[in-house]
Amino acid sequence: MKKICAIMCLVFYLSSCYTPRYVYSPVTQNIPSIEKKNDIEFAANYGTSIDLFRSKHNYNNGLDLHTAWAFNKHFAAMLNENIRWESNGTNDTYFAGDSSQLSYKRNFTEVAAGYFTSMKDNIKMLFQVFSGVAFGRSTIADQFFSSGSLDMKYHQSRVTKLFIQPAFVYKPTAGFSTALSMRFTKVAFSKINTNYTDIELNNYLLDSLTFSPVYWWEPAVTYTFGFKKFPLKFRLQGTISVLLNHRFVEHRTSNIGIGIVYNPLGRKPKMAAPAEN
Repeated sequence: MKKICAIMCLVFYLSSCYTPRYVYSPVTQNIPSIEKKNDIEFAANYGTSIDLFRSKHNYNNGLDLHTAWAFNKHFAAMLNENIRWESNGTNDTYFAGDSSQLSYKRNFTEVAAGYFTSMKDNIKMLFQVFSGVAFGRSTIADQFFSSGSLDMKYHQSRVTKLFIQPAFVYKPTAGFSTALSMRFTKVAFSKINTNYTDIELNNYLLDSLTFSPVYWWEPAVTYTFGFKKFPLKFRLQGTISVLLNHRFVEHRTSNIGIGIVYNPLGRKPKMAAPAEN
């Protein structure tokens, strides 16, 4: 009985000394409100996540810059820039035995092309699907106390993402639209540079990142609203990130995007007055 208690205490102690090392954070998805050829849209979004263990040094801040251009009556291209500054530590876990304070820097450039069309039964309902690739880097900086002194470890990697993003957009009025998107993302890590030991990589679920890609399903709901004659609109998006792999990795599970949208060619031109005889 004493041996069993000792083993249980050891397991609890080891688990209590664990702070997650997040390898992935979902971004604000670009769901442009384009309907016809030469429609252009620019958007800037602040991104964050819902953290149950919020404290002074635990945060997830992001900037998502979006552009989209309809170069054809049914085809469009998009270019996005995603940046994340994050941090988490002992208050981000149920246990308080780990002295590590983690900080992250992630940046990605997304390039995509897609198809869009209005539904035959309801012209206010639009369907679009974009497919693209993102290139970037992810850096984890780990500060912790060792023998009473502050020490540092790091984990750096190149990241390539492939995604397909179907979405339905409903525009009942010129000043409001809502969208439901379902992004599927494949993430591959390469050129990893770290000073974690093999045991630490295994403990922090980082050792298997180069074995195979990691897959996520990311449904999102987007609301865009504004005024008919005002060029700027406001956008709110909520995203959930669901890991599809049988192999678990630590990741952020949500993103809240709040942004401003500018559509310079989105307003209909005024009709010219008829010429007098």
